[in-house]
Amino acid sequence: MIQNVVLHLGESGDSFAQRIGRHVVKTDKQPAGMNFYDIDWTVNRSEPGVVTFEHGEHTFTIDAVLGVMGSSYEPDINKWGIIDFNISFGITKPDLIAHDEARLKVMALLRMLQDKGWRQYYLRDAARVKGRSALFDGFLDVRYEPSFEEWMTLKDGAKWFLEADGVYLSMQMWRDDKHLNPQQPGAYFMTMELHGEEDDVRRYFLEPDRNNWRELWPERMKKSNEFRTEAEAEARAKGYQIDTDYQDPPIKALIKPELSSKVGQPCPKDGIWEASRSDSMAAALASYPARWRRFKQGEVMTGFGQGLPGFDDDNQHIIWTWRKPLES
Repeated sequence: MIQNVVLHLGESGDSFAQRIGRHVVKTDKQPAGMNFYDIDWTVNRSEPGVVTFEHGEHTFTIDAVLGVMGSSYEPDINKWGIIDFNISFGITKPDLIAHDEARLKVMALLRMLQDKGWRQYYLRDAARVKGRSALFDGFLDVRYEPSFEEWMTLKDGAKWFLEADGVYLSMQMWRDDKHLNPQQPGAYFMTMELHGEEDDVRRYFLEPDRNNWRELWPERMKKSNEFRTEAEAEARAKGYQIDTDYQDPPIKALIKPELSSKVGQPCPKDGIWEASRSDSMAAALASYPARWRRFKQGEVMTGFGQGLPGFDDDNQHIIWTWRKPLES
């Protein structure tokens, strides 16, 4: 049985099964159009899996993994590949662990994720309850470390939400209700779910509207803001703290790429353009008032010191970026 597995969203299910090994990955193709790819380490609990989730600088590894399941739609429905992974794991390899040791290890896992750029995430409909207040709200604050007494009062299924560069992570803690004596070892079970932006935003809509989510998103977010405002009013009434500094992560699919051009090229659009550089002169140009210019579509975009010795070569480092339309 293979022990070390690397996961990344968007890989096709067939590629995933082939890369890991078809003798390791159990593929379950459902008539409804969903495919599931399962890796199971529970047959030999003494040799759990080690899973690395690849996500650029946010890549992390967890061990004591008991199972992984990825899911995807049939290829003829879309080309998204595997849209989510569900990982089940223990806090440590042994089944039993002291409750305070379990608390410290879960907190260490959350700190590791934050060190790698994962940050607190609130569902867009939900109140932004923070700190100790979140212990009573049900969705915990990844930045808050509960005391041992608070840890023992957490309900089964306590959940943390995190986000990093368009990938959303939820982690839940479960424990055996037969091992809840704080003076005796406990039995813990953790689950983690990871999914991408496309899958996350579609969850805010009913099935008939999901393919049109881009057009419907602004109106849906108006409703989300209303839900959040109402939920936060109720939370404040209970004395809970609200994280008013928190901002929802941007939806990358809705961010329009910047329109840019180089010196000597025809202007692609009327407007006010800003000059910038990415070399050692970047800071100097960024403080130069004349970096802003008006260009009209079709007009050749000029640089600085045009025609003077040395300036033509220097102007090749300049990028013009469209900032706003011309005033009428």
